[in-house]
Amino acid sequence: MKSITSIILVMIFTVFGVVNVSAQSAESIWLAASTTAYKTQETVTVTVNASSSTPIQGFTFQIRYDPACLRPVNASSTIPGMNALPLPQLSGMVDGSYASTTPQMVNGVLAEVRFTTLGGCNTNLSLESAALAIRNEAGFAAPLAGVTLGARNIALTVDKTVGNAQAVEPGPGSILPLTPPPARRGLPGWAIGLAAVLLVVGILFGGFILFRTGLGAVPKTSTSSQPVMLHMKRGPEAGKSFMLKQLPVSIGRDPRNEICLNDPHISIHHAKIFTANNDYYLMDLTGNTFINGQAIRNSSVPLKPGDVVRLGKSALFVFGS
Repeated sequence: MKSITSIILVMIFTVFGVVNVSAQSAESIWLAASTTAYKTQETVTVTVNASSSTPIQGFTFQIRYDPACLRPVNASSTIPGMNALPLPQLSGMVDGSYASTTPQMVNGVLAEVRFTTLGGCNTNLSLESAALAIRNEAGFAAPLAGVTLGARNIALTVDKTVGNAQAVEPGPGSILPLTPPPARRGLPGWAIGLAAVLLVVGILFGGFILFRTGLGAVPKTSTSSQPVMLHMKRGPEAGKSFMLKQLPVSIGRDPRNEICLNDPHISIHHAKIFTANNDYYLMDLTGNTFINGQAIRNSSVPLKPGDVVRLGKSALFVFGS
């Protein structure tokens, strides 16, 4: 039900209403907190604030945090008509997005973001990026020009003493859940060694079978009979979907790539998607590629429908049909 509501909101946001794209005066977004000293298991509440003389129809923000020190819980916006648009969350980065069907004036708190402290530490919350959204003359969502980021960092001190554990009550307004994906547990050394032995045996056995049947030639990579899609959620092509008709597909900043993403944080040749044995794989070419919040460095990993891939700092797509 939530996903259907989000799709409807985005469709409405794309069709109705036009406002001026240019900022009328100084526009700014900043991060704030009422206090910076906490105990373990207490709730940290910070606010994303904005000042704008131009009515807005949405906003986005990204807050970087230390997952060993803080656990994000939820965010809420009290601006009338602002509805949360849930996105897949990455460990270490809160990703908030809200939209409204009608223009709203803002001069103060855009959203309250809540974390739970996990133990004694000194840490920072950093406003990685933020934007105010309006509608351009063509009727499409666009970032408001001339917006500056004010206070971006908040230093927090968390005492290892356990405080009064609080039930994190959702604030008023539209609630955005911020639960990160579960951490992947590494395999023990003996399991990795056993897997390596089985892999070698499998390769030798497969080569023997191919030799006996006269199919020793390495098969060419083929395209899938049912093409899949890359749905861009953030970055220079946000909102656009790419159909993978023929593979392999190269992704990068160079226009010669099949998928060109004009982002300074994306390499000229950043990653590649290919098929092997009727499965899809993502190959990292730069050491700055993430799948479901986990880094893959100069290697290939299987891709499954629903996987969330981040390239560079913020370009993000969902792999699926």
